[in-house]
Amino acid sequence: MKRFLMLVGVAVVAAAMYVAAAPGSQQAKGPTARQFNALKKQVASLSKTVKALKTFAAVDLTYLGDCVQAAVPIDQFGDGQSATPTEGYEYSPTSSPGANTVLTTALDVAPSSDPAPLYITGGGKACATLINSNGLQHVATRAGVRFPRMSSHLPSFTAHRP
Repeated sequence: MKRFLMLVGVAVVAAAMYVAAAPGSQQAKGPTARQFNALKKQVASLSKTVKALKTFAAVDLTYLGDCVQAAVPIDQFGDGQSATPTEGYEYSPTSSPGANTVLTTALDVAPSSDPAPLYITGGGKACATLINSNGLQHVATRAGVRFPRMSSHLPSFTAHRP
């Protein structure tokens, strides 16, 4: 009797496996045409984004290589903004040396002991060409990156007024 029940048990397991693997059982279906077209559109969009970001990354590396060649700590020195300045840099706003000399503040290289200097970075002519040609801004716009408002005009400085 044990052998008969063992045989019936094996037959039941075999039958269950056959039914599960039979061609008429539930099968996985591929995506519908609508799903496929949506995925195709998404892949095309992401490919375009990746291409733009690769271009921007290349220009960004060029910028870093050309424009961040040195970093110099600077700070503001002098008390020229006070009512009675006692220290600062001498400045003469007239063409006569020594006439109307005033003490004023100015930026200068900061010593290593300065607690909170501002670091100015710089590069050579390649940096100026990259920035002044708007090439960096153009590539960033194509990559979908928005810079704060940038002027295409070179800076101009006005004379110091005490």
